[in-house]
Amino acid sequence: MAVRARKDTTLAIILLAPTIYILFKVFIVPIFQSTVWSFYKYNLMDGSAIEPVGLRNYAETFQLHDFWVSMGNTAYFTVFSVGFELILGFFSAMVLNHMFKGRIFFRGMIIVPWAMLTLVSGLLWNWIYQPGYGALSVVLHDLHVLAPDSNPLWLSSSLKVVTFAAIADIWKMTPFMTLLLLAAMQSIPASLYEAAVMDGAGFWKKITHITIPQLLPAAIVAVVLRIIGAYRVYDILTVFTGDPKTSISYLTFNYSFRYFYLGKASAMAWVSTLFILILIIIYIMLLKKNQDMEA
Repeated sequence: MAVRARKDTTLAIILLAPTIYILFKVFIVPIFQSTVWSFYKYNLMDGSAIEPVGLRNYAETFQLHDFWVSMGNTAYFTVFSVGFELILGFFSAMVLNHMFKGRIFFRGMIIVPWAMLTLVSGLLWNWIYQPGYGALSVVLHDLHVLAPDSNPLWLSSSLKVVTFAAIADIWKMTPFMTLLLLAAMQSIPASLYEAAVMDGAGFWKKITHITIPQLLPAAIVAVVLRIIGAYRVYDILTVFTGDPKTSISYLTFNYSFRYFYLGKASAMAWVSTLFILILIIIYIMLLKKNQDMEA
């Protein structure tokens, strides 16, 4: 048996070795390299020598005005998009959890926006927001919401770009939130609702006293996953604008792959990662608190 166990272990190591090597080269090495670069002056464009600067890259990042502007835009985008995705996803899950004709069809169709490539979604919404011939302007003119001679520029400022990009993100990612909440909603025992009806509970009391408390663990997972995703937003903003200050990921990409300030970009990336790590810690604490309450 010992010989057989050693053979199985050896075979497992041989089979796992290529995957471990790829993961090491793709994830571990870049993480280590960016950590090292964050403590160095490493500018490929100016031809200057690579030299250690300690925490100067981090200090300059916190003093950078564009950094705080991009952080503010990222926070606004995240709160705006995730908040509406949670609300719309909850009510969409409520609707799809009930029996009605065509429910299977609508359950399938709701996945379409989520399955669409983000870049394709951005191009679609960029066309919708175009002045004059864009779908948004055309519809509002047809509904007489806009005057015939009115031709608003929907993407004329950074705030408008972030807002309308968030609307596009809400359209795309609400199905993701819906599916997570719907899966959790279907696991709620029907006996809880039957007991609530016998006690005289109405529609809203069943939601506030049964549905929402039962959905809380799944909602925490969904919200945390979407906050991390929204915080890292980049691709959809590149379609809407060339302003890197619209998100922290866009600004970091610009410093790294446009100006090749690899040291400062690495420091900026680690500062951003720190915020995500804080969020993950809060998420773990909330889950632990919820488990302790259930116990």
